[in-house]
Amino acid sequence: MPAFSRTLSEKEFVITFELVPGRSTRTRHYRQIIRFAEALAGEGLFDALSITDNAGGHPALAPEALGRELRLMGHEPIIHFSCKDKNRNQIESDLLALDRERLHTLLILTGDYPRYGYRGRAKPVFDLDSVSLLRLVSEMREGFHLPPEVPGGGLRLPPIPFFPGCVVNPFKWTEAETVLQYFKLLRKIRAGASFVITQVGFSARKFQELLYFLDEEGIRDLPVLAGVLVMDLRLARLLHRGVVPGITVSERLLRRVERESRAPDGGKEAALSRAARLIAVCRGLGFRGVHICGAPLDPVAARELLHMAGEFYPRWREFLPEFSEHPEGAFFLYREDPETGLNVPQRVPPGPPRSGGILYRFSRLVHRIFFSPRGRLLPVWKKLAERVAGSSLEKHFTRMEYWFKKALFDCQECGDCVLAEMAFLCPQSQCAKYLLNGPCGGSQEGWCEVYPGKRRCVYVRIYERLRPEERRSKLLSGELSPRDWALFRTSSWLNFYLGRSNSPPEE
Repeated sequence: MPAFSRTLSEKEFVITFELVPGRSTRTRHYRQIIRFAEALAGEGLFDALSITDNAGGHPALAPEALGRELRLMGHEPIIHFSCKDKNRNQIESDLLALDRERLHTLLILTGDYPRYGYRGRAKPVFDLDSVSLLRLVSEMREGFHLPPEVPGGGLRLPPIPFFPGCVVNPFKWTEAETVLQYFKLLRKIRAGASFVITQVGFSARKFQELLYFLDEEGIRDLPVLAGVLVMDLRLARLLHRGVVPGITVSERLLRRVERESRAPDGGKEAALSRAARLIAVCRGLGFRGVHICGAPLDPVAARELLHMAGEFYPRWREFLPEFSEHPEGAFFLYREDPETGLNVPQRVPPGPPRSGGILYRFSRLVHRIFFSPRGRLLPVWKKLAERVAGSSLEKHFTRMEYWFKKALFDCQECGDCVLAEMAFLCPQSQCAKYLLNGPCGGSQEGWCEVYPGKRRCVYVRIYERLRPEERRSKLLSGELSPRDWALFRTSSWLNFYLGRSNSPPEE
């Protein structure tokens, strides 16, 4: 069992620290990381040091390389493992390499959309999403079963003691984005997430909202760490401009940081103090720990931060007004407590659906007739599919299907259609990351993180199409399997009727 697992079960309040390697191991930045880790080795100041995986979508040192060095120093590394740069075979290979290095504590993420790389923007992969990746890790933890048809198959591999965690972004300000983040978190927990780390934010009420939701769902023992950011002026300006998807810094907070930066130390003490107050608030709210991001690689500053947080903790309620700011019209899942500015455990009623238009209604009707288990034409089309498959007509049938679906849904010919599960919106053509089990955490005010102001998040549109009574059943139904590339450019209709797809007709 990884040491971090024991720490979470035994220690009252856990503190982790995030390291962000750059594009070289020969720069001053990397030497600072190593000196920082060496200075803290054996001190026990932090319970684990986490290492980002190509943060911001830019290439950087692979986290396992730094993780190996940290482990040899005596630190407990948390390896960030994202889906964006590798197909599923490379993912499995990298997981086996991590096992060999005894790096078993993982933080599973979707990952930021790839940005600038060698001679231009890199190709996004996202062959698995974070839910299916957690499922893979969980199966490897139990002992991965090799199917009989693969080389060397028909056996169960030895179990690997992975300890996977996941992330959630509670700092969403619309109903759809908020609920979707929590629904996806439930899917991650079902897929095997053993701990949770939140995105960084500055709203105490949103922090508490997450804990209320998990408690409401009966998930009380899962360790949840709050993401706390140490923010200087440069970082505040970047975040205010929306450069980092999923993190919001208000105009008011930016102005406060600008005023603090005029101090003789450039605002360093103020940034540490604000983070220390937020650590105290999160501890008071009931988080099992905090995950510190953006902090300087300075052992003295790190010790000061945690010392202040310990001193502030008994007075944590005094700091709630400082972390009460939110955008006008922001959505919260629970009603506000007028005394504390936090929440009371009483749900806000869900908003009504928005009409999907004629195409949506037409699609639902066609699906009921041709693809529903009770559809009148389902038996007829199953018999037709058996005759067409493998005949000279299959090529023409497939071409006809994709002409029709390309015009209506911008079909990408994946051969395993999930339109019915997605309120008849195609995630392969309308999600920049091709996600099948819920949205990433980077959307802002309903806009896709990759195309802000141009394309709305497809999952937000799905949520808005569904009636309130449908949302939970549709968005929390069975986990969708990753796309099977063996079906690419084959007929999804034939695959459906003949049981070759991931969603064959029910008997």
